[in-house]
Amino acid sequence: MRSAGSVIAALALFMLFSAPTGAKQTAFGGAAAASTAVSGPGEWVDFTLPDAGGRTISLGQFIGRKPVLLIFWATWCPHCQESVPDINRMHREPAENGNVQILALDFMESPAKVSSFLSAKKVAFPVLLDRKGAVARMYRVVGIPTYILIDRKGKVVYRGHDTPNVRKHLE
Repeated sequence: MRSAGSVIAALALFMLFSAPTGAKQTAFGGAAAASTAVSGPGEWVDFTLPDAGGRTISLGQFIGRKPVLLIFWATWCPHCQESVPDINRMHREPAENGNVQILALDFMESPAKVSSFLSAKKVAFPVLLDRKGAVARMYRVVGIPTYILIDRKGKVVYRGHDTPNVRKHLE
């Protein structure tokens, strides 16, 4: 049986992503339908968000320097919670992940809730606060978690709901 909170969250996600975005540029140049999880080349979209510690981070500062793995997630997501140890391992073992910059984007939760989760789960990777879901809409995220791997040149080389094999997609 689902809790009322999870049903409300699912309904909120549906309403959020079924509304027009108004964004002129999307990952995949607008070619991908909002309801598909497409793998393949596409374009990155820059954004600037605060991290859980209050610092401001932009995606653009990494493009051209190293690959970036964007992870759209939330503290209430069971799969997201289960993946924390694997993502921590990826973050701590740069030789294994091709020196990938991991940026997790928390979907529309309060800074206090996110900070509490990060502390309790001992999250080691950077977590940005997408408080209004604007970046998730720009990237046409449907479903959490969503992983988007962007290569050093700024091309989207993986998009899906499973943790990618980073080395495979960057070769």
